Amino acid sequence: RFAQSGRLAEHAERTRERGRERLAAALSACERYFPPGTSFTRPEGGMSIWVRLPDPLDATELLPRAQREGVSYVPGRHFAVGPHDSHTFRLSFGGLSPSSIDAGIARLGRLFQEDMERSRRTPNFEAASALV
Repeated sequence: RFAQSGRLAEHAERTRERGRERLAAALSACERYFPPGTSFTRPEGGMSIWVRLPDPLDATELLPRAQREGVSYVPGRHFAVGPHDSHTFRLSFGGLSPSSIDAGIARLGRLFQEDMERSRRTPNFEAASALV
């Protein structure tokens, strides 16, 4: 009866529109907040974005810090069938308001930027033979 009443078509259109709004919010926030060198997909469907962070950021290592900030994602290693890229993760945005999406991605962006700054300040020593 729901489908025959025409309400199913209306519901489907509302669902697609909300999805478009959420996707637009997520893509806009990724562009604004993620550090230079970050790449991400622009999906034609679904409620997730695949993100690749620049070196030296490791998505798995950063996840506990993101969770403490109230944001979560799934590291790419959980989707790998072979060697995985530690820089990747899946970011889902379904069921969130555009303002929540923006706020969450802003938190991630801040965390990623802080980690990049920290890695720049940490000296990177190379192993060398000892002189005897």
